[in-house]
Amino acid sequence: MEDEELIRFSKIDMDDVDYVVKMLTMDELVAAHELAKERRWGAAWSSTDALRAEVDPSSPKFLLPAMRNAAGDMEVESLRCHLWFLPRQEPKLGRATTFDIEPTRFRGLREVPQDKASAALRLLIAWHPLSATS
Repeated sequence: MEDEELIRFSKIDMDDVDYVVKMLTMDELVAAHELAKERRWGAAWSSTDALRAEVDPSSPKFLLPAMRNAAGDMEVESLRCHLWFLPRQEPKLGRATTFDIEPTRFRGLREVPQDKASAALRLLIAWHPLSATS
């Protein structure tokens, strides 16, 4: 057990600087996913083809961080986020899953202003009820 790398995490709460809703394009989601797979982070699709088959490329995709992941005593390696999206296939029920993204990449995404984020998510969920993905 001595040689095993410890994975540490810290939760992100509402007072945290990283507690913001971000929007991604399909290209941004694919690029973040490919980095997650390359680094062997756990919260990602099984493949880029699986991601493209499931996620509607024209629908909005929202990220909200839940925790920071770090390996051993190193700096934060990834943010584990809630990802909300619409599926490519019918029925168009909104889906939520977890997704790991590099902190620098996350901070470079478009931020949804706090006063609009809550209203936008409520409206989207009202029109597209959520279903959990596996």
